[in-house]
Amino acid sequence: MKQEVKIYLFMSYELKKDYSGREWAPDVWAVKVDENDKRVYIGQQTVTVEVPDDFNPVPQQVAALEKEKDDALAAYQKSVADINERLSKLLAITNEVEA
Repeated sequence: MKQEVKIYLFMSYELKKDYSGREWAPDVWAVKVDENDKRVYIGQQTVTVEVPDDFNPVPQQVAALEKEKDDALAAYQKSVADINERLSKLLAITNEVEA
């Protein structure tokens, strides 16, 4: 099945891959965004994309949600560990024995 997609072409002034400076490079957007001194609009194009007849996005969506869940769990665990460390330090300060 073929689908047509409208894209908006810009040239963006961005860092080179080796971070040695900046250069103008093509940039593609799904919507037309504002121009500024680092992004200049070139024009609109319509691109035809061939989508397989058996296209099923569910496995990719499930994988993305599993990753999001894992990231959220890791952030939560780090937050709890940080709070526990702060609690330990506070309790250590309050339980000091004076000589």
